[in-house]
Order: sequence, then C-alpha cells, then structure tokens
Amino acid sequence: MGNIKPSSIPRILYLILFSGLCFLGVPLFSQGEVLPETKTEEKKDDSDKSKVNPESGKDINNGNNDRGSIITVTGTRRKGFLKDSTITTEVITRKDIDAMGARDISQTLGNVPGIEVRPAQAGERGSTVRLQGLSGQNVLILVDGQRTTGRFSGSIDLTRFKAEDIERIEIVKGASSALYGSDAIAGVINIITKEQKDPYSANFRTFMGGGNPIYYGTGTEFRNYASVGVRRGIVSTNFTAGWHRGDGYDLTPDATLGPKNGRVESLSPSYSPFPTDTPLWTKLYIYRKKLPYEGPLESTSGSAFEDINVSNKTTFDISETFKLGFQFYYRYLNQNAVDAVPPRGVYDRSNKTHDFMGAVNADWEITKTLNLNVNTNYARFFDTYTYDQRKSDAQDKREKLDNAVTELRTRLDHKIADGHVISYGAETLIDQFSSARIAPDCKRNFPNICASDILGGTDPYQTQNGYAQRQRNAFYVQDEWRVSSAPRIQIVPGIRSDHDSIYGGQILPKLAVRYDVTDKFRIRAANGLGYRAPSFQDLYYNFINPGVGYRVAGNPDLKPELSRSYNLGGEWEPNKVFWFSFNFFYNNIDNLIGFRTNPTRDASGLQIFNTSNYQKALTKGFESSVTLRVHQNVSLGGGYTYTDTRDELTNLPLEGRGYHRWNANIRIDHQPSGFSFSLFAIVFGKQPYYCQKNPLWCDPQLPTELSALSAQLTTQATNTINALFGNIPGGIQEYCTERNLSYCTTGPTYGVRMVNAHTNLNIRVSQKVLGAFEIFAGVDNVLDTFDLTYNPQKPRFYYVGIDGRFNATSGPADYSAAPMPSTSPTAVPSTLR
Repeated sequence: MGNIKPSSIPRILYLILFSGLCFLGVPLFSQGEVLPETKTEEKKDDSDKSKVNPESGKDINNGNNDRGSIITVTGTRRKGFLKDSTITTEVITRKDIDAMGARDISQTLGNVPGIEVRPAQAGERGSTVRLQGLSGQNVLILVDGQRTTGRFSGSIDLTRFKAEDIERIEIVKGASSALYGSDAIAGVINIITKEQKDPYSANFRTFMGGGNPIYYGTGTEFRNYASVGVRRGIVSTNFTAGWHRGDGYDLTPDATLGPKNGRVESLSPSYSPFPTDTPLWTKLYIYRKKLPYEGPLESTSGSAFEDINVSNKTTFDISETFKLGFQFYYRYLNQNAVDAVPPRGVYDRSNKTHDFMGAVNADWEITKTLNLNVNTNYARFFDTYTYDQRKSDAQDKREKLDNAVTELRTRLDHKIADGHVISYGAETLIDQFSSARIAPDCKRNFPNICASDILGGTDPYQTQNGYAQRQRNAFYVQDEWRVSSAPRIQIVPGIRSDHDSIYGGQILPKLAVRYDVTDKFRIRAANGLGYRAPSFQDLYYNFINPGVGYRVAGNPDLKPELSRSYNLGGEWEPNKVFWFSFNFFYNNIDNLIGFRTNPTRDASGLQIFNTSNYQKALTKGFESSVTLRVHQNVSLGGGYTYTDTRDELTNLPLEGRGYHRWNANIRIDHQPSGFSFSLFAIVFGKQPYYCQKNPLWCDPQLPTELSALSAQLTTQATNTINALFGNIPGGIQEYCTERNLSYCTTGPTYGVRMVNAHTNLNIRVSQKVLGAFEIFAGVDNVLDTFDLTYNPQKPRFYYVGIDGRFNATSGPADYSAAPMPSTSPTAVPSTLR
C-alpha cells in the first residue's frame, strides 16, 4: 500500500471506516485522537525523548519552557507541537497547575485572558466557565478528547475535575463545531490526564485548609490523593485515587451563633431576627418606623461535600505501528446544603452523583502515509437530588437524572507530503437522557395525561422522569497544509456534515490561517460556524415551582443556535526575556435560547416561562498577555481582556459580563534552595446586572432584610405604569416588552446596574525537602472579596500540605534535575499565550 494513489482513497476509506465500526465492541478512548509520535513530521524535533521532562513537557537540557517541547492535540485532533500550531491553542501545564495551588480546574482557567470562571448561578452547580463572553452552555468540555456528560442549566460543573490526575489543559477559542460538532460555539477546553512515562513512579499529596469560623464554622477541608505508575516492556499504566471532604461555607448574615455550623436554626424559638452585626440604632429605627422587615433564614452558600475519584490510563505498544490504550475514571460526589425561601421556608438539599467513563483507543500505522485511529467510549452521569422542607412535607421531592453517552469515532489521516495531511473522520454519538425536569412522553403527546395522574404513584416524593434519546452522525474532512516555508504560511480548511436525529443536517465550515511575518512574529486568524442543537431540557422542560408560583416549559419547535466566529491574533517573542500576544474576537449568535414569559397562565394559575429562540447576541473584544523574565529565577506576567456584549433584541449587555478584566502573576523558583513563590491576581471591573425599571429607572438597591420594602416599591411602580400605559393595545405592549421599551408597555422592563468590581488574589509558597518531598502553604482570596448576591465565592481560605514524588530510575524524585525556571517568557504561565 506504499504506492496508494489519492484517487483510491474513497474506496479504502469506506473499507477502513466500516472495519473500524466492527473493530471493538467495548468502549474506546483516545487522548485527543493522536497520531503515533513516530509518524509525525515534527518527530524530527523530538527525536531524543530522554531530554524532555514528561510531566511538564519542558526541555531539560536548555532549561526553558520551549514551545517546541509542548505538545497539543485539541486544535486539529492530531498530536503536534505548540510552536507549529496553525490554530491558536493555550496550554496550562502541570507546573502551572501546581504554582496556582489548584485543586480542580476551576482554579486554573480564570488565569487565562478571555476565560472567566464564576460561582454557579441558579440551577447550576459548583463553578462554571465563560469564554469570550459566551456562557458555559456554549463551551465544549472534553476529557482526553471525549465529551463530558452531566450539564445543569447547560453548564458543566468545573469542580468535578480534580487536579491530581491532570497533565495539562488545552484551550481553543472560537467556534470549533467543524471539528467537534454541537456545543463548541465559544470554544473547546480539553483536559489531558497523566500518562505513565517513567519505569516506576509514585506520588501522593495530603492537604488541609480552613478559614474564618464566621463563614466556615468549625469544619476543616481535607484533600488527599495518591498515584502509582509502571512502564515495563510494551505496557505503561497509571492509577490515581483521591478522597476529598469539606464542610462548605456560609456567606449569609444568619443571626445568633449556635451549634449547627456555627448558627442556630432559623426556625428555632431562640433565633434572633437580626444579623449579629446589626447596629442597635438600625434595630430601633426599624421598630419605631414599623418598616417591613424579614430577618434572615438559615442557609448555606457553599455546599458541604465528600467525594472519591479513581482513574486509570493504560497503553500497550503492541508494535511500532500499532498501539492500544484503555482508560476509565469513576467519581462519586455527595453534596449537602441548606436553602432559604422567604418568608419562612427552610429546605435541606442533597445531591449524590455517580460519574463514570470507560474507553479504549486503537491507533494503527497502515503505511508511512496512512494512519487509522478508532475510538469508542461510554460515559454515564447519574444524580439523585433530594429536597426536604423542614417542619413540612408539602414541598418535599426527590429527582433523578440519568445521562448516558455512547460514542464511536474513526479517523483516517493521509499524508500527502511533508507539511500536508488530510484527515477524514466519521462519528456516531448516542445520547440517552432521563430526568424529572423534562416531560414524559405521556405529557408531550395527546391526551397529555399519564396513568400515574389517575392511579397515583408508589412514591409520592419521587418525581416522574421523562426520557429522551438522540443520535448524531457526522463526517468531516480537514486539510492541514503548510503552503510555504519561507515565509511560513499554513492553512487548515475543514468542513463537517452533522446530522441530528431531532434536527436533521447542518453543514459546518471553518478556516484557520497562520503567517509568520518573521521568525519572531507570527499572525493567526480563524473563522468558523458554531452550532448548538437544543438540549433535551430546552425541548422538553417540565419544571414546576408552586412555592414561588411559576412553571418552566420546554419548546419542541426550537431552532439550533448558530454562531459566526472570527479571531485574529499574533505573538511576538523578540528574545528569551520578553513575550507578547494579542487576539481580537467577534462572535455573532443567532437563535440564542432563553426563557420568555407566556402571557397565558396554566390551569392551576401558575405563570409559565417557555424556552424560546428570541435572542440575537453579540460578543466582541480584545485579549492580550505579556510575560517578562526579570531574572533567571523570577518572572512576571500580565494580561488584559476587553469584552463588549450585547443582546441585540433588548439592546442590553449580557448580564454579568464585565467590560474590563486584568490578570497578573509573579513567580519565583529558586532551584538551589528548592524554594518557590507564586502570586496570581485577577482584577474584575464592574459588571452589568439587570434591575426592573420603576418605570424609567431602577429602584435603589436595599439590603436583603428590607426585601419587603423593595416589594412595596415594585408594586407601586406597577400601579404607576398601569395608570400611564394601561390603554395601549396588547399587541403593542407585547412588542415593547420583548424589546425592553418602557414607554409603551405595562409589562416589566429592565435597566442595568454596574456593580461587583473586585480583585481575587491567591498566594502560594513551597519548599522542597529531603529530595522527594515538597511542603507547601497558601492563601486563596487573600483580600476576602465576595458578595452574597453577585459573587458568592469562597471567602479567604488558608491551606497547608505536603507532596511526595518518587521514581524508579533515581529513587526519590531528584528535584535538582528538574527543568530550571524558563528563560522564555512563554512559561509564565504557558496558559497565557
């Protein structure tokens, strides 16, 4: 087959793809569907593997974070070097993760310009990500190239992904649907787990932390993990296990200190109606004026948790041309929290989650010009949510969510010439979803009645689940072509045909271009069409909240979201001391899915919110970063992001997206003594949050305890609007409400408050001792900045711990042989490029 002609490729492709479908009946897995290292033309630059530190990906000989030694897979799904990438890819290395003191990926991504990590909003979990102003539902998150399951309100909880088994994190910004299909509107975040490289290695970490008892009570957070790996003969394997627990935190101004989490239950007779720090004159003023006042109820802001995780990655180098890899992970998480619903409702909430993925990858070099990669995997996310109302059973409920994804991928890479590879890929994905938040078939179809409505159920607290299934089939072609070497010009055109069993076909093109103006300055540009098919929740939502008086209903007539994405950026590295990068981005999204108020209430009188394609959104801006090596052991870094967002229907900025954000870091790594210090800061400018107009401006923002007074002002405003505009025809009012025009409607219209400017500052120090160990300590959120309404993040948190690292070749890990601090600014951190 060494003389295969391009004209014979379609026939061979058909046979190979068919054989790939039949290849294995068990789940398959790939680290980004890579080509074997022996076959890439970049192999010339990496011929001596012994010179590269496998953990950091850095060249030990030259002692710097050379871009030639950092490997990426996400931009094109083929393994290559960062320095050769046509598509802009940002990488967070293992060394960066440790310097940040990160326990999960939520504590790493926020240090990258253009990426924002925020505490979860209503309906979400943990922490979520925004990329170039777009929300988490538009960001595709992968683990070793595989889709993750378990979205809540469209977003993945970043705290699920613990840092212990992560080797690096790769980020590609801009629409990537031509390569990855649905959900990759804003970009892709790919978590690459560790792969065994040494003959024998063992690592462990133990960690404990806490903070002010006002917020954390008397509890302490513990995190522990251990890993062991072996590489013998054709087999390399690595096992990791971790156990973590914490008592959560509370930002609410609960009154009267007591035994439960440092508080007395708000339904207790001894509970004070005033927060403990309320001035006496404020209490007297409220009593004398008889102001409407509601004291705080017991609640928690950050959930108490306990979780375990176990993972393994095993590779068999069966021959020089055939490799087989196996991988699995399992995570169990138990979270508990207390919710308060005025006027007197207190609820105990718990979530128990099982998260599993198992997979296998096969990579076969058929000839020197043809390579076949076959992957399959099975992932399942099972969550049980329990809501228990204190002193009542009226609102008690238990809901189960079960999401299973089975995926099969095959890819054939055809090397036309040096610097020119065409990839042909075919994919099949089956997504099965069962949830209490979506309507069962009997509710969706005539006569819209289920048997349980008439006969009753065996468990009155278990909400009946709806079930849905979809299948996605796709075929794509991607051409990686180095058009010219002097000057260096590379292009990556691609196109994907994606067929959804619910939404039919969609053609998704892309084009990326790289032009090296000089050896020190290069430009990259990319544009593409992003695509997101509506989720099952969007289509079949069936959520009722009678305590608050509303119902959320899905819409089976939704259209897919489409985004036109453009990125133009460059990098300048004049020497080994200074490095600078910039990027302009523009995303225009049609058919953005949101909630619209239905003017007709349901039969029980509840207000209905329907999912609808009523938004057109725009995000645009600029992101930049700079790193400076001021000394062999000291480096500085910084970044700035400007983000302008707009809901083109209402002419309001997208809520919570600040215009300005700055990043800064200082890193000291003194190799002779083994001492290191790192400081990471993120400065947020003010962010827009919506407020209801009254009728031409927003009411003043009153404290939570005066919520009853706020309600009175809102009622007064409504009466005023009705008096002024009550005679306007309903059609006109509906038009004006939808477009946020307050002068022609009695419906609610909104303005913007610019609030929540703050700075997050994290510090970490460490000291290597006895060769194999490293003692570390740090402080997260040094400035203790948080806001219960807009920014309910973790208050100031102190921690200490110890790392141990061992390997077979040198006994205890020899830190003196580790790579010296980079003399290249690309290393500080490598995320910022």
